[in-house]
Amino acid sequence: MISQMVVNDADADDLTQETFLRAIRGINGFRGRSQLSTWLYRIAMNTVHDFLRGQNRPQPAPGEVLVDRADLRASTPDRLAMAGEFNNAITAAVGSLPPALRAAVVLTILQGLRVGEAAEIEGCTAATMYWRIHKARKILEKRLGKYLT
Repeated sequence: MISQMVVNDADADDLTQETFLRAIRGINGFRGRSQLSTWLYRIAMNTVHDFLRGQNRPQPAPGEVLVDRADLRASTPDRLAMAGEFNNAITAAVGSLPPALRAAVVLTILQGLRVGEAAEIEGCTAATMYWRIHKARKILEKRLGKYLT
């Protein structure tokens, strides 16, 4: 999940380590009002949001892959090239979303969490999470439209 939010593997490794350090330091503050996994997701998302606020590079660098969705079973050179282009387009589109919208996509679509759990992790209402998902999908549809027809 962290790597899908920040794209860069080195940053993801650092943020994963920071997430677990924060969790270890704050374990006494865990009250059990939510599942432990939700609490850890929340720490991870706070760590990622802190990182993204201080970062100057909102777009993924060339060659970084956020989502590997292309079907590589067909191994002809033209299909492999199209698959690579599609993955790069998805990575650029999702990577360019504002952090709140990117988090909505990563948590609900890529991680498969329920909207209510994603909302709890992000500290917003379910209605807000539904809106973020809707807004992100509209942006992604516009940016990836040529691949969807």
